[in-house]
Amino acid sequence: MIKKKRWRLCEGDREKENILIRELGVNPIVAKLMVNRHIDVDEGRQFLQGTLSDLLDPFTLKDMDVAVSLVQETIESHKPIVIYGDYDVDGITATSVLYRFLKKLGADVTYYIPERQSEGYGLNLEALEHLIERGIALVITVDCGISSYDIVEAVRDRIDMIITDHHTAPDMIPRAKAVINHKQKDCPYKDKNLSGVGVAFKLCQALWLTKHGEWYLDDLDIVALGTVADVVPLVGENRIIVKAGLEKMNSQPNLGIKKLIDVAGLHERTITSGHIGFTLAPRLNAAGRVTHATRAVELLVTDDGDIGEAIAEELNETNRERQELERNIHELARIDVANQGHKADYVTVVAGEGWHPGVIGIVASRLVEEFYKPTLVISIHDGVGKGSCRSIDGFNMYDALKSCEDLLLQFGGHSAAAGFSIDANRIDELRERLTEYCKKIVTTEEYIPVVTID
Repeated sequence: MIKKKRWRLCEGDREKENILIRELGVNPIVAKLMVNRHIDVDEGRQFLQGTLSDLLDPFTLKDMDVAVSLVQETIESHKPIVIYGDYDVDGITATSVLYRFLKKLGADVTYYIPERQSEGYGLNLEALEHLIERGIALVITVDCGISSYDIVEAVRDRIDMIITDHHTAPDMIPRAKAVINHKQKDCPYKDKNLSGVGVAFKLCQALWLTKHGEWYLDDLDIVALGTVADVVPLVGENRIIVKAGLEKMNSQPNLGIKKLIDVAGLHERTITSGHIGFTLAPRLNAAGRVTHATRAVELLVTDDGDIGEAIAEELNETNRERQELERNIHELARIDVANQGHKADYVTVVAGEGWHPGVIGIVASRLVEEFYKPTLVISIHDGVGKGSCRSIDGFNMYDALKSCEDLLLQFGGHSAAAGFSIDANRIDELRERLTEYCKKIVTTEEYIPVVTID
C-alpha cells in the first residue's frame, strides 16, 4: 500500500491575489485559491456570480446554423431522426435531453446507443447500415463521432449526419453535414469545457431560439447530471448549468431523476454535485457497464411514474451487481499482482479469463490508487484480450501503447486512460515490453503519488 506522497505546493501570486480581493471583495484565502486555479477578475466574477443570462450564444459554435436548418427541414418534412449516443452518463443524458427536446418540436425521433461489449464506443458501420435500411433520414450523434472520419465517409452519400461531440478534435474532421464541437481548431466558441450533454443542450438552445426567440432552459437537471458525471471543469458555462440544474433537482426534478434519488435513499437530502458523482451517476453508468444503457435513457425520458420506479429499482440492482463484479475482479487482480513478484515492479499488467469488460476500467483505477504504477487490466474472451489502462502523473499511456503497437490488434485513448485489444498469447510479451519501456521513461520519483496543495 502506498504511504509516501509528493506534495506539490502552489506558490500563488500576491499581486494577482490583491487585485481579486480589491475587485471582487473576496477573502484572501479564496483569492489565493482562484489565482492557483488560473481564474482572473473577469472569469472570477462569472465564477462567483454567473447566472443563466450569462450563457453564450449557441450560434457562435461552428456549423450550428447548418445543423439548425437541417434539423428544422427534417422535422417539417416528417422524416425520421435517430440520436446516436454513448453508453456513459454523459452520452445517456445527452441522448435523453435531445430526445425530449425533439419530441417537443414534434419530430419523428428515436435513439440508438451501442452495446459496450459487442459494439464498443462510438459510431460503428454495421449500426449505421442498419439505420439506413430502416429509412432513417438524419443521424445526430451526441458525445461521439468526432474521430469517426472513415465511418462517416462510408455512409455520407446515403444518410445525413450531424455530429455533436466534445472530445479532442483530430486533424481529419469527419465530412458530416455539420460538426458541432467547440474543440475544433477553427471553432470560435469561447468556452472549451462543455461536456457532451452540454453541446447537445446548445443545439436545443439554438433550435428554440430560432423557433421562439427565447432561451431554452428545460431539463437543466439532466444536463447538470451528465456534466458532473463527466468530470469536466466546473467553470464558465458548466458552473452556471450545474448550479441551475442542482436547484431544479432539489425543487422539481425530472421524474426519472426523482425515482433514482428515492431508490438511492437521498429523498430527504439536499442533492449536491457529490451526490451526483458518487450516488446517482454510478447507478446510470451501471446500465452501460453490465446490461444496456438504453434502460437509463428510458428512465430519463419516461412520464410514467410506475415505469420510472421499476427502472430505477432495476438500475439500483444492476449497480449492486456491478459493485460485486468489480470487487471480485479487483481481488483476483491483486492476487495476480502479488504472484508476479518483481515482474510487477514497474508496470501493473493483469489479465483474467471471462472478466467482465464493463468494469475493468474501474478496477484499473483502483489498482493505480493501490500500487501507483501504470496499469493495464485485461479481460480475455475467446483468445482475445480487451484491455483498459489508467496512468500515473506524468506518464503518457497512449505513447506507451504506441511503443508496443506491433503486439496489439488495436488501441486508442489519451495520456491518462486508454483501451486496446491483443491476442491473449502475447500478454506476457506486452508486460515485458512495457517493463523495459518504463525502466527507460519513468524515474524513481515519478512512482511516488503527487498531491497538489493549494
